[in-house]
Amino acid sequence: MTDRDDPSAVSELVVEHRMAGEVAIVTVRGEVDAATGAQLEQAVRTCLARTRGGFCVLDLTVVRFLGGHGLAVLLKVSRSAEKLQQPLRIVVDSNRPVVAPIELTGLEEFLALYHSVEEALHA
Repeated sequence: MTDRDDPSAVSELVVEHRMAGEVAIVTVRGEVDAATGAQLEQAVRTCLARTRGGFCVLDLTVVRFLGGHGLAVLLKVSRSAEKLQQPLRIVVDSNRPVVAPIELTGLEEFLALYHSVEEALHA
């Protein structure tokens, strides 16, 4: 039995906010699953409220697990950002725990994905 199979296991998500000029950046570390999905959603909403650069950057390069609930949250917050006319630019680098589920579900067609924070800032 793995920790993820154990319902008593605690998922961990660490959220850091910063600014790059007028653009808000939120970096997420840890696991995005049913237990932490709401925390991710709130982090992006905070990022959208703080940004003055016309878009927000979500850095997932150090996420070590992205479950189905996390994928649903990404799609939801991305759509919310579009409605606010503040697109969400998601940085995934080559992080397989993040890229694999996004590609498997076809969400790369709906999410604005970038390989680095710098690329997302200057796109």
